[in-house]
Amino acid sequence: MQVKLAVLADYANVTAEGKLNILGIFDCINVTDVPAVHPQMQFIMRLEAHPAEKDRVHTIEVRLHDPDGQTVFELKGEIVPRGGAPGQTIASNQIITINNLELRQTGEYSFVVFIDNDLKTEVPLTVTQIPRPPEVTPPIVH
Repeated sequence: MQVKLAVLADYANVTAEGKLNILGIFDCINVTDVPAVHPQMQFIMRLEAHPAEKDRVHTIEVRLHDPDGQTVFELKGEIVPRGGAPGQTIASNQIITINNLELRQTGEYSFVVFIDNDLKTEVPLTVTQIPRPPEVTPPIVH
């Protein structure tokens, strides 16, 4: 089983026809202070299985590592490729919603994906501290 696509985005869905829609792909978050909380993001993957993998159980693990290499969170599960025409690859779209992600420091974060304990892909996320915007004083009206 292979990861054909892996991105972070603001939103994604899969239509009834199986089309994957992705809005607002990003790889950088700007914050004014740390720690910071990112309210919501989605980690999207498109997995493809060889026809010989049909109906076989595969373990999948997604981890987020911080700039120090520490695991922020990990998700584990199983996936079983089903369907597909005989002899054709089997595609599966996966959308993981992440709410209120606490970013304790700036730097390079990394989402890593393991399938059957084999590292398949890595998706970077850069967290950058930017200056606060200046206070805007409303004009005085006489």
